[in-house]
Amino acid sequence: MREVVVVGAGPTGLTLANLLAQQGVSVTVLERAGSACSEPRAVALADESLRTLHLLGLVPALAPNLVWDSAAHYFGLGGRRLATTRPGHGRLGFPRKNLFDQPDLVEVLVKGALDRGVEIRHGAHVTGLRQDRDGVTVLTEGGAEWRCRYLVACDGGTSTVRDRLGIGMSGSSQAERWIVLDMIHDPHDERASLFYCDPGRPAVVVPGVRGRCRYEFMLLPGENDEEVLTDAFLTGLLARFRPFDPAHVRRRAVYAAHRLVARQWRRERVFLAGDAAHMMPPFAGQGLNSGIRDARNLAWKLAAATGGRANAALLDSYERERRPHSEQMVRLSAALGRIVMTTSRRRALARDLAFGLLHLVPPIRSYVTGMRFFPEPQVSGGCVVGTGAPVGQQLPAPTVTDAAGTGHRLDELLGIGWAVVALEPRHDPATFTALDRSALAPLAASRVSVLPRDRIPRDCPATRVFADTDAMLPFPANGEPLLLLVRPDRYICAAFRPGDADRVAGRLTHYLPISDQGE
Repeated sequence: MREVVVVGAGPTGLTLANLLAQQGVSVTVLERAGSACSEPRAVALADESLRTLHLLGLVPALAPNLVWDSAAHYFGLGGRRLATTRPGHGRLGFPRKNLFDQPDLVEVLVKGALDRGVEIRHGAHVTGLRQDRDGVTVLTEGGAEWRCRYLVACDGGTSTVRDRLGIGMSGSSQAERWIVLDMIHDPHDERASLFYCDPGRPAVVVPGVRGRCRYEFMLLPGENDEEVLTDAFLTGLLARFRPFDPAHVRRRAVYAAHRLVARQWRRERVFLAGDAAHMMPPFAGQGLNSGIRDARNLAWKLAAATGGRANAALLDSYERERRPHSEQMVRLSAALGRIVMTTSRRRALARDLAFGLLHLVPPIRSYVTGMRFFPEPQVSGGCVVGTGAPVGQQLPAPTVTDAAGTGHRLDELLGIGWAVVALEPRHDPATFTALDRSALAPLAASRVSVLPRDRIPRDCPATRVFADTDAMLPFPANGEPLLLLVRPDRYICAAFRPGDADRVAGRLTHYLPISDQGE
């Protein structure tokens, strides 16, 4: 029996498989297609996704195929530039927006999974499943069966697993359909996506590395799928950008975007993730990134469950923690789409006027161009102790320096499990001594002491001590030491004083089988 079977070898499923295998979980991936994905689909990779890939050691292999730190230009009526968004670097160690090619990412993820001992079965078409108190039996075409303790459906928007479970979706699909055309040998070399918000025919251009480029055009009333994908029609569409050459086409297709969220993300031992759980329009570039967030949230919980280190409530917390932000991103993507794809000239005029006015108010202009309207993922319920910042937020990923002045990524110092980061004005060895005697000790969390930027760290035999070179960490204003209990997915579970460790442990016993009494 495998501990986990993942259905679907797309980016979400392969990321989940890598994360599980990294934590010692036996994984089989079942993929309906006969080979790995060769079609370009998703194109935007967020900083949080790169942070996850960095944890897996996969960024160096992917880096040459990324358009790093991408911007976006928006053009209104008459081709006038409305705005440029440039999110730049955030707190997670990577640029907030980057462009990529999905086959490149899948290739890197497949190699990483195979290197970690993951079994990947292509041509395995799942047709059904049975659950019992001990596990799940997965049925595939041809009569083969796979037995596992847990099953995760990452099999896309038309998920067979979701269908077999009878789980419906809430939301809607947009009426407008779009042509997507992926090309090679393209002249675009600007590090920015181009959004042409022309009500006559909205269009989007997304550049890639080595002459790759994506073009998207809205279908107009009366146009049909077959007609718009002909060479003659595409020649006319592309004329304003480049000559059309059929030999340069990687993919041509028509799609309709969906605004759908599954009504339930867990049914006993089966979980939904990625597009199987939520689908959103592409205009915010968050579909794939939301799937990777799902994988990161669920992986450590399944690893804990298979290792006997989780109570039932921990697996229940997956949907509770991930659903709110996913629904936010669905709404945001739909709202951005309404700006980009309006075919009403009156609405386009009002939009262009609004963008002109925002340039007159610098704080609003900065808010929009820095894309600070994107909701940060945050855990406000589930496996956290307390409320209010920084609890439930992602731990920043600064560079910290040691006593020799050498810089280190904080993420790399924390390992892949639980961690405690002590924010101290000056290091006190007693801080971690008290933790050793507390009920949190069974977590076996890695430990790092970090001092403010203006302090010089000193070598300490028992504790690694560093200084927050990038000044990103949430040091208390009162100068008192603060301990951050950090989950394996790098979300802050609790923020507390050294003497409050037993109280924190007591709150966590709902999710984790740790004692609520200190020694």
